[in-house]
Amino acid sequence: MATNSYTVDAAVLAASIGSAVIYQAMVRAAPSFSRMVIKTASTALLSIFTYLRGGPALLVGALALGSTGDAFLAWNDDKSFLFGLSSFLVAHILYIIHFLHAGPGAGDIVSKLQVLQNGDTWRLGTAGALSMLVPVMIVQLMPKVGKDLRAPVAVYSLTILVMVLMALTLESREIVTGAVMFASSDSILAAGRFLVPATSAHQGWMHHAVWVLYYGGQFLIALGAVARV
Repeated sequence: MATNSYTVDAAVLAASIGSAVIYQAMVRAAPSFSRMVIKTASTALLSIFTYLRGGPALLVGALALGSTGDAFLAWNDDKSFLFGLSSFLVAHILYIIHFLHAGPGAGDIVSKLQVLQNGDTWRLGTAGALSMLVPVMIVQLMPKVGKDLRAPVAVYSLTILVMVLMALTLESREIVTGAVMFASSDSILAAGRFLVPATSAHQGWMHHAVWVLYYGGQFLIALGAVARV
């Protein structure tokens, strides 16, 4: 039974990776239903994989909400963007709750910050850099973002900062790397949508970088989660 279970897990993970590779080839294509399905499947299957491996329920839910956000962000209108942002916001809150209650200093925000302060130099340096860069990014975005999106974008940016800070307190290198990749993806996505002209030659590599960093980040978080089971 265990062998069969792991065979199913491997098949689900392979399907997720396959969907991600296919979407990478479609990332610059015009929005369509098939494009949305492939994009959504890649992260939905990561959620299923984490569930099958007995991963934490909060992370299963966060990955599932990520796939919901992917479905919305497969379209380019502001309403879909706001719904996608909301889905990812809740996903990050679930990540924060899980990371807060896992690893050293579990359950105590002050203890978590002390763990970060007293931890490896690279963790503290990453936390410091992000703590400076995120407010700068928010200031840059606000004049470019529509009034209805300013508050959601600011709240989301601060939430993902907290998510990464909590991840940096964990021992899992996979989860830490995945969280940083996720935040990097969102930064490039925001820059591409609001700061860089749509006709810029940079849009091409930015779209591909967003997907590689985002899916790679979610993939590593899922692997880190099941490795601790």
